[in-house]
Amino acid sequence: MSPNELSLVARHVMKLLAERRFEELEEATNGQRLSADDMEGAIDDLGAALVMPPENTWRDLEVAAVRNWPGAYNVRMALWTKNGRTKHTVDLTVRSEGGKPVIEVDDIIVS
Repeated sequence: MSPNELSLVARHVMKLLAERRFEELEEATNGQRLSADDMEGAIDDLGAALVMPPENTWRDLEVAAVRNWPGAYNVRMALWTKNGRTKHTVDLTVRSEGGKPVIEVDDIIVS
């Protein structure tokens, strides 16, 4: 996947999280790793509503190729609230299958 494609997937996931569309995100990930309830619980633990990050954030995603899984990438994104960037993150695994992105929400880390 190209950096632009990874950025589009990341934006889509963040939009669904910020809009609290957890069931839709669970469906988009085929229920892999985290359920809608798991995602909702993690986001609720933040104690503040998520917002979409500033535009420049999408150029600075943390992306790493997955070892021993050609074409798969780990993507880490910081979560943002109206007060700015938080120390909390969402971790994804993204790959392409049949020309379409396959997304797994690996973890929402709220510390």
